Amino acid sequence: MSGWVLGIVVGAVVVVVLVVVLVLMIAGARRTAQKAEQIVAALQQARDGTAALREVGTTVHTAERIGAAAAGARRALTPGGPT
Repeated sequence: MSGWVLGIVVGAVVVVVLVVVLVLMIAGARRTAQKAEQIVAALQQARDGTAALREVGTTVHTAERIGAAAAGARRALTPGGPT
């Protein structure tokens, strides 16, 4: 085998290996992008599913006010109790 033929064969092998590596990298990047989209969709569902939790503080405050008002009404309506 002459040097030129050997060089061409080695060069062709290197090019084929690089193409295979690039194809594998592109396939991996596509899979990663798909998984990232799935993760984003799941996070959006979780956000939407827990949106009501943002109002828990307001609900607690309202419940405390209702409880205090009910206790005041009970005291006021109890016979012999403070007015």
